[in-house]
Amino acid sequence: MTGPWLRRSAMALVLVVLTLGALTARVIVDGEQALASSDEAFDRGDVRSATVHARRAAVLYAPGAPHIEPAYRRLIAIATGAEAAGQTELAIQAWQAVRSAALETRHVWIPREEELRRANQNLERLQLLAGRSPEERKAAARAAAREIERDDAPQAPWITLLAAGFLLAMAGFTVIAWRGVTPDGDLVAGAMRTGVVIVMAGVACWILAVLNA
Repeated sequence: MTGPWLRRSAMALVLVVLTLGALTARVIVDGEQALASSDEAFDRGDVRSATVHARRAAVLYAPGAPHIEPAYRRLIAIATGAEAAGQTELAIQAWQAVRSAALETRHVWIPREEELRRANQNLERLQLLAGRSPEERKAAARAAAREIERDDAPQAPWITLLAAGFLLAMAGFTVIAWRGVTPDGDLVAGAMRTGVVIVMAGVACWILAVLNA
């Protein structure tokens, strides 16, 4: 009696993981496209559009998604550069984009709490920007240049490992569902162990990729 129940449970788990994986993949694809649009706009000098696209990329949140960090880096670099150039309105827009993205992606906790804190602090002090000396403006410009030139693009090997982890987890659940239980409802210990090992390997790959992407 337990065999068919286990088989159905394993298949249901496979469907859940597949659905979550598909949704996560869609978010990542859309986020990467938004980040690419931000890069293109920034390269042609359209900083406002770059800000809009970077904000969209930041809002398209998924745990471990590789586009999130570069999106916030881009927004902060635009805000810092705008401050250094005396473009207060643009700086406010960029910091507001950081703030709104952080707030829109909060759930039980705020994943980008540090960015939210920085945005709040900088929005409060923008009124003091006009009083900066020329030396302070030059220092801020140099800091902005360093931020903009940073290469925070996700590394391809970690993205590949993230996909491999998902595929391994799916393969492990499939082995458990189709090989771990016989049609008569008997458990196949060897196949169950193999399936669990494959799932654990997939989870390990996913965690490693999330930490390093």
